[in-house]
Amino acid sequence: MPRKPLTEDEKSVVREKAAAAARRIMDEYGAEKVTIRGIAKEVGMSAMSLYTYFENKADIIAYLQSQAVDELAVELAAAKAKSKTPEKLVAALGDAYIAFAEEKADEFRLAFRAEEGRIPDAALESLEIALQPLREAIAKSVKEARSPDEIERIVTGIWSGWHGYAMLRQAGCVHGQTPVFDAKTAAATFGIGNATKSSAAAAH
Repeated sequence: MPRKPLTEDEKSVVREKAAAAARRIMDEYGAEKVTIRGIAKEVGMSAMSLYTYFENKADIIAYLQSQAVDELAVELAAAKAKSKTPEKLVAALGDAYIAFAEEKADEFRLAFRAEEGRIPDAALESLEIALQPLREAIAKSVKEARSPDEIERIVTGIWSGWHGYAMLRQAGCVHGQTPVFDAKTAAATFGIGNATKSSAAAAH
C-alpha cells in the first residue's frame, strides 16, 4: 500500500524538528556548518526527504531567523500590554528590546543576521510587524501633526538608539548608563520639527 501523505500538522512537526537540529548545529559550530545532510542525520531522515520541507540551507536559516524575530515581537507585545500611556510604552518597549538582546543574545544576533549584506525579506517583514507598537505609540505621543514619513523617521531614530545601545552593552562599551527612550528626545535629536521651523523662517 502507498504511504499515507503527512497532514499539515505532521509536516509542521517535522519542520520544527529540523529547525531545532539546525539551530543546535549553528549554535555549536556556526551557520557555515549547517547543511541539509547534517540536519537530516540529526533528525533521522534522508537528505532527499528533508528537501520536501526546506528548499535549501538558506531556507532553513531564514526560517530560524524569522522565529527569532517572532520571539522579539512577543517580548515587545508583552511590554505593550503592560503600558497604559504612549509615553510609558516607548520606554517599556526600549527596556524590553534591551532585555531581549541581553537575555537572549543568540536569538538577537540571529534575528539581525545579514546574508550578503542584507537581512532576508521574510525577517524584514517580521521586524516591521514587531515594531508596529512603537509606531503606534509615537503617532499618539507626538502632539504636533506629523506626516507618515516624519513618524517613520522618529521610529527609526528610537530604534537605532535601542539597537546601538544593545550592541554597545554587548561589546562592554557602556556599563549601567540609562539611555533616554522617549519620543520627544528622539524628535529633537533627529531634527524633526526643527526642519519645519527652519523652512518657515527661510520662507520669510
